[in-house]
Amino acid sequence: MRLFLSAVREGIALVENGLSPYSGDIFHETPLILVLFRVLYSLGEWAVGGLFIAVDFLIALGLAKIAVLYQKEQIATQAAERSSYGKGVESVLVKEDPSLPLFMAAVYLLNPYSIITCGGFSTISLTTLAIIWAIWMKLNGSDVLSALGVAAAAYLSLYPVMLVFPLVLMTHKKSGFFAAVQFTVLAGFWTGLLFAVSYYITGSWDFVQEVHGVILTVPDLTPNVGLFWYFFTEAFEHFRVFFLCVFQINAFIYVLPLTVRFSNHPMFLTYILISLMTLFKSYPCVGDLTLPLALLPLWSHTFRYLRYTLVVLILFLVASALGPVLWYLWIHAGSANANFFFAMTVAYAMAQTFLVADVIYSFLVYQYDLRHGLPRVDKEGKPILLKLS
Repeated sequence: MRLFLSAVREGIALVENGLSPYSGDIFHETPLILVLFRVLYSLGEWAVGGLFIAVDFLIALGLAKIAVLYQKEQIATQAAERSSYGKGVESVLVKEDPSLPLFMAAVYLLNPYSIITCGGFSTISLTTLAIIWAIWMKLNGSDVLSALGVAAAAYLSLYPVMLVFPLVLMTHKKSGFFAAVQFTVLAGFWTGLLFAVSYYITGSWDFVQEVHGVILTVPDLTPNVGLFWYFFTEAFEHFRVFFLCVFQINAFIYVLPLTVRFSNHPMFLTYILISLMTLFKSYPCVGDLTLPLALLPLWSHTFRYLRYTLVVLILFLVASALGPVLWYLWIHAGSANANFFFAMTVAYAMAQTFLVADVIYSFLVYQYDLRHGLPRVDKEGKPILLKLS
């Protein structure tokens, strides 16, 4: 998690002394974030804390609304496709669950990572809110507001720009090709407007390099829960550009094949892309993981097919428990080194990798069973073992 408080105070101090907030090497937030928190700090520290608490409750509200709307969509789609399903699938069909909205809100609000993020005043909460807003408004049928949400998320953190793909698919699925083109234009318009307002505030385009350029070029190698910092600390400088391109391409390269594969399931594609962003972004924090974990119950009907639940749970527990301990031993006590802490970030990344791979597997097997029926047997009545490759 970024040291947000010290960074924003640095930016405010530079502005109040007539300097560019990006003339230092600490502040890497967007100009609109700077304006927002300059106003909040003028009101007092309580206003900053109040904002993050309010943002968390708005995220929880958005998750609850998404649960209601997506449940209705799933049941409607299921009814329309029922004739194409195999025999014996009644037990695995999606059924209305009145408790799901409250459960998803609770999963977010009671997640220790959410509490840490809120208490640490990390701006990842604002990005999460923008993403939730984009999905909520899309399911609610408001293209203008949904486009604003995805544009704001991309403006704040860059990587959410890939969510345009599933949102465009949702639009195309409901309203056709021209509506999808219109949504893309709207997202571009809102993005351009946010950048234009930022230019008006700062009087220069320096913020592009200092916010989005920093995300892509990774000049700050302060240890975090991601994988970039250790690798680029150890890599030879003349190989830096090559590996930087490899790492950043790896973050985006899955968008097109996944979009093709899950073109009929844009909401599930949205979940997968959010999970991959959390795993592969250059400056992740524990707050990134709160959103995919909170969205996961939308596909609880596929949980029976999960294979690595225990492995994922153990890896998350080990990384969460030992990560802070090894950080303390390395940074404060001086009795450990970077390898110890990096081992925990690898465990954290492995947990996410196992989780997203297992969720994709369970979803595909579920779709197979719907089409071919249950029990899963061949013509001779022998059980069929599925192997996805």
